Amino acid sequence: MRACLPLFVVLCGLLGSASALVVPARALMPEVTPASASRTVLSLRTARVAMQVDAPVRPKVDVPQLAPTKPSSDKDNEKAKKYKVLLFNDNVNRREYVARILVGAIPGMSQADAYLVMQKAHKQGMAVVGVWVFEVAEAYCDKLKSGGLIASVTEED
Repeated sequence: MRACLPLFVVLCGLLGSASALVVPARALMPEVTPASASRTVLSLRTARVAMQVDAPVRPKVDVPQLAPTKPSSDKDNEKAKKYKVLLFNDNVNRREYVARILVGAIPGMSQADAYLVMQKAHKQGMAVVGVWVFEVAEAYCDKLKSGGLIASVTEED
C-alpha cells in the first residue's frame, strides 16, 4: 500500500487540483507489525492496571497544640463595668424641652419616663437617666449635651 502513495500523489499533482488530493487513512498510519501490536496491547493493559491502583493513604500525624484551650487569666470573664448617665437640673431649659430631648436621645424611653426623670432632676438637682456599658452611656450623654442639657457619665457603684 505504501508503494501506491507516491503514485497517487503524482497523479493528483498532474491533475492540478489540490482539493482532489484525498489520502486514505491507512496510508497516513504507521505500519503495524505483530511485535509492535503486542507492545501496544501490553502498554494499554499496564495503563488500565495503573489506573486501578488505590490512592496512597496519609499517615495520621499528631498536630501540636500551639494555643491553650482555656485562657490563663486571673479574671475569668468578668462582666463589663456599667456606667450611669446623670442629668443635672439647670435654670435655662424649660421642663417640657428637657423631657422632649430625653425622649429623642434615649431609645426606648417613653414620655412618661422622661417626665419622671426630668421631675427628679428638677426637685433633687440630679437624676439617673439609665445604666449602660461605657460606650453606650457616653453616646447618650453626648446626645443630651448636644441638646443643651447638663449631663455626665459616672461608674455605677
